[in-house]
Amino acid sequence: MAHMQKQQEYISQLDGLRAFAVALVVLFHWFPEGEGINVIANGPVGVTLFFVLSGFLITRILLANRNHLATHGLGATYKNFMFRRILRIFPLYYLTLLVIWCIQYIDFIPQVPSRLYDYPLYYLLYISNFLIEKLHDWSDVLSPFWSLAVEEQFYIIWPFVVLMVPQRFLKGTLIGTVVLGIASRGILGMMGYSDGVLMPTCLDAFGLGAIWAYVSYYDKSVEKFRKLLSILALIGLAVFLYICFNNTDSWLKTLFFRTSISLFCLYLVAGASYKKGFPSIFGKILDNGFMRHIGRISYGLYVYHMLVPTLVVPFIIKFLHRFLHITLTFSENSLKMVSLVVLILLATVSWYLFENPFIKLKKYFQLNRVKATPTSTVISE
Repeated sequence: MAHMQKQQEYISQLDGLRAFAVALVVLFHWFPEGEGINVIANGPVGVTLFFVLSGFLITRILLANRNHLATHGLGATYKNFMFRRILRIFPLYYLTLLVIWCIQYIDFIPQVPSRLYDYPLYYLLYISNFLIEKLHDWSDVLSPFWSLAVEEQFYIIWPFVVLMVPQRFLKGTLIGTVVLGIASRGILGMMGYSDGVLMPTCLDAFGLGAIWAYVSYYDKSVEKFRKLLSILALIGLAVFLYICFNNTDSWLKTLFFRTSISLFCLYLVAGASYKKGFPSIFGKILDNGFMRHIGRISYGLYVYHMLVPTLVVPFIIKFLHRFLHITLTFSENSLKMVSLVVLILLATVSWYLFENPFIKLKKYFQLNRVKATPTSTVISE
């Protein structure tokens, strides 16, 4: 029962971390790459933070679900987990694809560059990361969906690992997962798949989050682990910065770029989720109401952030001009500010009117007989 409580409690600072993660991704895509604010690889940092968070939260949920294997069996436990994931992820994802698909037939709406029109199955089947690796086309407005594809592929496979591996072998399996992530980048890189968007190449980020879930869930030397993590995070940050400022392709970059920043991201996730989280100013920022709201709507922000400046804002400008005879002109910076406001408003409306009603349906997919709590929907992403 103590383990079940661990799964359900709401960890507020993780929403603050989600806010940082999605902000880094938006900065990366809205400003020139490799210069100014993007001299550090903000986008990869944001995506990696999401991966580490997912590895932690999903593994934590699955560890709690191990308690139900004896009574419900693997099939029912897996199906329950997947239905809850589907309710959180599918509705917004497929609605977005439907809207993008339909606008090609409406002349008045600004058209967007997307490979969805040429290769729809890659998006429909959550394998758009394979399309990126095949075409290397990052101009596609839906190219950030590669990470959503990676997450979905991870969700499909990971429950079998956590639910089926005996507990005495679980820690070794999780460490092996991190090693596999690093090795797969080297192996796939030698085979010509060097974009780092295939799911195995992200396993070190997921695996590190999973190790923290294991350590904290079973109370396995938590303090010792966090002391070691502090050292590894500093080393990771140093390696990451070295790679950023020596931006040449090398074996160090191929093998350890994602791992190095994953270690620092894990330090943030572990600090935010242990006891009452970070006690410092940083903790107060993570606990700020606005930051927590941004974190709560971060999925919508991620899905919409490329569409707002290329589709939504141009449509609003065109609509106002055509029907209300209002002509709006913006400088590049003011257009970004308008886009940011529209993005936050759109994601907020999306959360309350569209996403949350589906999330509430999760209460019908619970293995335990305990009544659903509002916090349990938050912890499960």
